[in-house]
Amino acid sequence: MEKRYILGALLCFVALILWQVYLGPSISPPMPQAVPPPPPGEKVADAAPADEPAESEPPIEAPVEADTVQAEQVEEITVETDVFRVVLTNHGGRVVSWTLNEYLDGDGNPLQVVSPSDSDGGRGPLGILLSDPGLSKEVENALYRVERESLERDQGRGAGTLVRFRWSDGRGLEVVKELEFRDGEYLVGVDAEVVDRGRRLPAWLAWGPGFQTRHDANGGLSSYYFANQVTWDMGGLVTRAPGAFPFRRDIGEGISESGRLRWAGIEDQYFAALLVPRTGEGEFRAWPVDVVSSSAAAEPGAAAAPAETQSRPMVAVNVADAGALLYVGPKQYDMLQALGYDLQKVVWFSSISLFALMARLLYEVLVWIHAHAVPNYGVAIVIATVMLRIVLFPLNQFSMVRIKKSQTEMQKLQPKINAIRNKYRKKKDTESRAQMNQEVMALYKKEGINPMGGMMGCLPMLAQFPILIGFYDMLVAAVELRGAPFILWIEDLTLMDPYLVTPLLMGATMFIQQKMSATKMGDPTQQRIMMFTPVIFTVMFIQLPSGLVLYWFVNNLLGIGQQWLVNRHVGRLEKASQGA
Repeated sequence: MEKRYILGALLCFVALILWQVYLGPSISPPMPQAVPPPPPGEKVADAAPADEPAESEPPIEAPVEADTVQAEQVEEITVETDVFRVVLTNHGGRVVSWTLNEYLDGDGNPLQVVSPSDSDGGRGPLGILLSDPGLSKEVENALYRVERESLERDQGRGAGTLVRFRWSDGRGLEVVKELEFRDGEYLVGVDAEVVDRGRRLPAWLAWGPGFQTRHDANGGLSSYYFANQVTWDMGGLVTRAPGAFPFRRDIGEGISESGRLRWAGIEDQYFAALLVPRTGEGEFRAWPVDVVSSSAAAEPGAAAAPAETQSRPMVAVNVADAGALLYVGPKQYDMLQALGYDLQKVVWFSSISLFALMARLLYEVLVWIHAHAVPNYGVAIVIATVMLRIVLFPLNQFSMVRIKKSQTEMQKLQPKINAIRNKYRKKKDTESRAQMNQEVMALYKKEGINPMGGMMGCLPMLAQFPILIGFYDMLVAAVELRGAPFILWIEDLTLMDPYLVTPLLMGATMFIQQKMSATKMGDPTQQRIMMFTPVIFTVMFIQLPSGLVLYWFVNNLLGIGQQWLVNRHVGRLEKASQGA
């Protein structure tokens, strides 16, 4: 009976870990209603977000004469602050390159969040989309005249640069787009005004296709990594829609929502590009586009690799008279919380409130340790693990002593239980089996042993699962650990251990701890189950972040020490009872 309970608890624990590792990051609320497909014959990638009702744009018979404003040739504009370097083009007034100076890729270069293919094909980040597909294409392909102004320090804000794009077709269609960059700020002020013969048209600023900042030069990303995920906050409810990578499914024909929009954008595991309407009200739309990767020859003279088409999301947010803000940067909880607009909600700890709360508290502890005690996040994880083990010591001690005493009592009683079972070995009828169980239960009662004692000892350990899962959620969500080294070969705590040293050590310490806790266990089947658990966990942890494996390894080491204390304590109790 006890074997079934222990096996059930073990299976529940493994199931919880597997669920959190492989299903956790993709959990999101139900998808909203899809956007109607574009008109027949029109490609999704080139379509405007949707058509507005005809009555919102009454026709104007006579064109309005105006001066033509446009550039003579394509040019690029570079804006540099202390946090990023942005390259813009006057062809559509879009982004060509966006580099985060404080974060590095796998080759040690500043992290690029816009790939070259993202700005090809007449689209790219910060393009303007209109309800009329014809006008939208004209605006996107226009050559804008560029104006650049230097901004002085203002009310505690750093100096900066204002880039203004202007264009007019000379027939009454005018476009003005402004971007305001400030030193030390990840938030960029953006505004887009489109006027057609005196009427301001509804306009959307877009980001995409996609958003992905993979940094694993040697292919060492862990299995939990995700990218190109659409996310938005409507009325305080954050929703996520997975893109094509890595789940191999797109977001359908599209998504559309309007109302109390706090922000909307595209994210990956550690970074995000979010458009924030200043009014707190607006409409956002998202839809998939096909992006063709450029072919490149592996060696000089070798044939180019075939082009690959990927589906990536585009996100557009309606820009009102008040304009909007654009955030492109790390999903760093404390910094985002200080910026306002509920931007910190883009940091995904867990979809389960209890786990999210635990992860949030543990995150604050880890960041505090790193800021005030040690400058190494690996050492900070070790210290946090020790602190957590100390806090849980009484609960662990009670559980482990209870389980150990139950095992010892069952071991002493095992010969008598086997004698009863042998007596009914050849009897297979229901009445005999019931009689056998009655005799076994009578024996338990006579000896004063609770057969559920071992299971009751497991309950306090099960109560710790929210903390353990919260620790996992915290480690895989904290951008602070990205690129953070520990010692020697571990150069990034968010990537798997390249030499598998820590997973193997974790498995070995888990085996030792299981061996120490099973010395008095009489059931061979139960012993084999407990001994096989370290093998399962070692295989499961190979591709997980080295920071998480480090936590589990240190926790096992501390568990070995506590198991030694438990064994010693129970041994003294046995000697005392025998002496009495």
